[in-house]
Amino acid sequence: MTPRIADLVRDFVKSGWIQETLMALPRVALMIPKLLGDRRVPLRTRTALLGLGIYLVSPFDIIPDSIPGVGKLDDVIVLLLLVDGILNQIDEEILLDHWTGRAATLRRLSDAACLAASFVPQKFRMFLFGKIVTLGERYAR
Repeated sequence: MTPRIADLVRDFVKSGWIQETLMALPRVALMIPKLLGDRRVPLRTRTALLGLGIYLVSPFDIIPDSIPGVGKLDDVIVLLLLVDGILNQIDEEILLDHWTGRAATLRRLSDAACLAASFVPQKFRMFLFGKIVTLGERYAR
């Protein structure tokens, strides 16, 4: 006997996967200050995290927000690189020490961020990373 669709949906919702996925980005946001204070995270990585955070909240952008359709593109790319940098450049053991969700969710998010960041050209990633590290170094002093 095949399970009914309602039973499948109920089991899917009960598994907690939806709630866990929806909470992933807020958990990453909560993890950033903890990683900034963790001395096991390399200084250059902490500096980049600081710079990325400052860039995201600053009114200055590489692509002005007033350009319809593409104005938010740089913010999305920076956010992607931030998540990719956090999840794929820092040792998983350190991340799990500060992660409040399931380890499987962190791994899925890490894989998704890596895949999404791979669509950003390497030259642009390096340019942006250099600008972000410089910004972080300026504010870390």
